[in-house]
Amino acid sequence: MFSYRGKKVLIAGGASGIGAATVKAFRDAGAEVMVFDIAFKEAREEEGLLEYPVDLSDSARLSAAYAMLKERWGTLDVLVNNAGIECVATLEETTEEAWDRVMGVNLKSVFLSCKEALPLLRASGGSIVNTASQLAFVGASSFTAYTASKAAVVNFTRSLALETAKDGVRVNCVCPGAIDTPLLRRQFEGRRGPQGTIDNLIGMHPLGRLGDPSEIAGCILFLASPLASFVTGSAMLADGGYTIQ
Repeated sequence: MFSYRGKKVLIAGGASGIGAATVKAFRDAGAEVMVFDIAFKEAREEEGLLEYPVDLSDSARLSAAYAMLKERWGTLDVLVNNAGIECVATLEETTEEAWDRVMGVNLKSVFLSCKEALPLLRASGGSIVNTASQLAFVGASSFTAYTASKAAVVNFTRSLALETAKDGVRVNCVCPGAIDTPLLRRQFEGRRGPQGTIDNLIGMHPLGRLGDPSEIAGCILFLASPLASFVTGSAMLADGGYTIQ
């Protein structure tokens, strides 16, 4: 459905879940893919893929990683900002350290990576896709830090899209519902999460199931593609109907 043959794609946060599915989708579509993620123990390379360990919320380390990308590629067509962590705690239980960590990974990393990538994307007429959440639009008890960070990603996306429209750089975000990823499963390690059991969570989605990471990867491929050439500043909900009830 999509061809990215000859394109250079950076996925920031691609070691598992939606990120890993997005790596596979872009590779299947013919792209050369680089992945930045703190979860990698060391750099690993195979044909059309480079995995590179970096803390995306650390400006110095991220800048060094981008310097490596520029040296190897000299160009960039698509940036996907997908790094994310949760903090399941009431406001009173949320420590300042936990709050700062969530904002660092979920929001600051988006700011830093976009800032590094913009000169390359202006030159190529490229595209940015950020991963937000359906919880950017609705509240969720015990997710105060997470929901705040994801709501900020949505408005960051909209504002940056206004800044870069004149340069031909489109900026969009995808807002997944409950996707069956390690991030989600961690919330139910004690059998019940803040929204009850997994069955309770599924019941909050009119489609009656969890999403698959590949379904969000498909949204990301669309938003980055020429088929979405008139789409910028958009927050695409892919939430199984969660927010329409």
